[in-house]
Amino acid sequence: MEYLDLSPYEYMPHPLPLVNIGWLGWENGLQNTGSALLTDEDIERVRAASPRVGSMHLGFHDCEFCTGYAPFDGNGEYRYYAAGGVVYAAPGMILHYMEAHGYRPPQVFLDDLARGGVLTWDGRADRLVGVVRDVTAEWELRVEAVVDLANWKDSRALDAIMVAAREEEFADCAGAEIGGVTGGVRGQWPRD
Repeated sequence: MEYLDLSPYEYMPHPLPLVNIGWLGWENGLQNTGSALLTDEDIERVRAASPRVGSMHLGFHDCEFCTGYAPFDGNGEYRYYAAGGVVYAAPGMILHYMEAHGYRPPQVFLDDLARGGVLTWDGRADRLVGVVRDVTAEWELRVEAVVDLANWKDSRALDAIMVAAREEEFADCAGAEIGGVTGGVRGQWPRD
């Protein structure tokens, strides 16, 4: 898949509107390589904001810019929740593109990551909780909502995830994703 940076995300359904970052390929090239130089600080900022890859069901993609017999491949995507309300979606290969090929994400994205910090509960979190608790919603949307709720270190997020985990049919379909989220961050959430 290849999309221009900052274009609307349309690859697969998601409960929230997303913005593309780093979906690179031959048609549009490495994008932004003529802008400011990529720094180690830029790479570390993106790495620090990428603790958990989701959507692992997307399949593997070979890097189109690697030469040689065994190109780098990746699966899944990262979602970056900016404090200002934007949610960016990037392929799991974004760090490879930066480190191996000098790709520099747009400055607005890097600035949003620099503002970082702990997310405060907002309408995005409310929407994700609503999708997780909606037993009539498509399970793919519910899975994405479960994974993305882990961005809020808030007991309301954990409660919604645990309700979904106790739903037998949903847990059968999404058990690995629920387990990854709860196992990876459960101890970091406050309990009321």
